[in-house]
Order: sequence, then structure tokens, then C-alpha cells
Amino acid sequence: MTRGTQTLLLTVTGAVLVRMAVGDTYLRYVNSWMRWPLIACGVLLVVLALVDLWSQDDAPADDHSEGSHVPRAAWLLFVPSLVFFLIAPPALGAHFAERAQTAALPTEPSSEVVLPDLPEGDPVPLLMDDLVMRAFYGGDTLEGRRIELTGFVSKGPGDGWYVTQFGMNCCAADATVMRVTASGVEAPPVDQWVEVVGTYVAGTGADGRTPPELAVEQLELVEAPKNQYR
Repeated sequence: MTRGTQTLLLTVTGAVLVRMAVGDTYLRYVNSWMRWPLIACGVLLVVLALVDLWSQDDAPADDHSEGSHVPRAAWLLFVPSLVFFLIAPPALGAHFAERAQTAALPTEPSSEVVLPDLPEGDPVPLLMDDLVMRAFYGGDTLEGRRIELTGFVSKGPGDGWYVTQFGMNCCAADATVMRVTASGVEAPPVDQWVEVVGTYVAGTGADGRTPPELAVEQLELVEAPKNQYR
């Protein structure tokens, strides 16, 4: 690969990183705290490309003539950057969730963990991981309360379906699945984001391996949030 091609590749890659991080596209692939590191990396790549271009202008003419032939395979290095620049792949969805394992929980609940009562209000908005954890610890704090939960639709066994979310520590590569079985209403289209209100089905999700169940009373189709991971 010629230096000119290397410079172009640095520029394109840097521009893609900056474009993703300035908007909300980066949230499909990495955690929110990585915005500024991505911008810094993108700017650095562009600066390196400009420095390299400037050094090429100062180089002797003989140096410019060396390596003028670029192997066709070298241009394939541009493909990933161009794909992200022109058509950013979507966030992980039902297709991945239906083939991934549910986030692991300890074999047995810890006696040292004391879960607080749910706050006042009806229904009570609850995060997916909070609901899963409360069910794992027996579900006592969920009894008699109407829960509001948000997530996207993924298929379950038979005609069943889940309200689903992904948990993410760093990037989409380490994403884990969190899901709650929804019963009592017909499943909306797969990957559709929903807000459901229902009551916890006692005893479900207590083994840490199967999802807790929510008997749904109300269902509303909603827009996907900017950040689709927990």
C-alpha cells in the first residue's frame, strides 16, 4: 500500500469515528462514556493523516514514485469504514437476543443482599435488571404492585414473547440479554419497543435461569430510545 492510500485510510477512519461520536450512532456499539474518547481518536487519526500528507509534500520526487501500485486487496480496508459512514448498522435486536444466553445470576441469592421496597406510585417504573433481581430474591417486594417496564419484543417459546433489553459493560461485543416473559396480550411485531404495565407472577424468575413473568394489563408501542442498552 502506498503512503497516499494509508493517508486516505486514516482520514476516512477518523472521519467515521468523529461522525459516529458527534451524533448518537455510537450508542449502538459502545457505552455512553466513550463519546469523548472516540472523538479524540478520530481527530488524532485525521491529524496524523494531515501530518503524513505534509511530509509527503516535502519528500524528494524519487520517494513519491516508489510503490505507486496499490494491490486491489488493499482497497478492501476501506469497506468497513465506508459501511459505517454510509449505512450505520443498527443496534442489537431480537435476532441476537433469541440466540443469546440470558444474563447469568448467582446460583443462590446472597443473604447479605437486602432489597428496598418499591417507591410510591402506581404503576411503578422499574428497570429491567431491577425487576429480574427482585424476582430472583423471591419477588416479595413486587407482590401487589403494578410494574411499568420498557424494552423491545423478542420471541419466546411457542406463541410467547419477551420484553427484552441488553446490558452492556463496554461495547456491543459483551452485551448480555435481560428479558421478562409477557403474558395476557398478543405479541407486537418483533423488535418493536413497548411500554407495558402489569403485575409480577409470583414464583417466576426465582431460579435465576428462567425469566420472571409479567401479567400485562396495558401495552403501548413506543419509539426506541437513543441508548438501547442498560
